[in-house]
Amino acid sequence: MRRVLLAASLVFACEAWSQPSEPAPSHQAEIAKFRARLSADVRRFRGQYPPAAREQGLEGTAVVLVAVDAESRRNCTLRRSSGHQILDEKALAVVRYAASNVPMPDGLRGIAFSTEIRLQFALKPPVKLQKASHVR
Repeated sequence: MRRVLLAASLVFACEAWSQPSEPAPSHQAEIAKFRARLSADVRRFRGQYPPAAREQGLEGTAVVLVAVDAESRRNCTLRRSSGHQILDEKALAVVRYAASNVPMPDGLRGIAFSTEIRLQFALKPPVKLQKASHVR
């Protein structure tokens, strides 16, 4: 009986971890700053395109969920797959590394929240739209 209760409590704890409560609107600006810093570090730590993915011509966009609990522990999980395991693993590794290096702002200490980081893997840079020039 004791084992059943322990297992049930572990499942409940995992569900609570993966679904943090919605932070107060007053914390949204701090969360946005944290996400911006995290995104900047992800770009900085991204490194090289995975060689096996480059050889196979793999591209895609992965979305990683970063859940932060009230003790500022970060848990990174794949929210949406790029469609390729190699790229998904790279996205998780980069976001986990960046999340472990971004300091928690004082205004978010003791607050549970989550944010998403989107990583696009493209072999060619996206084409920028050019402004149409009107010649008269």
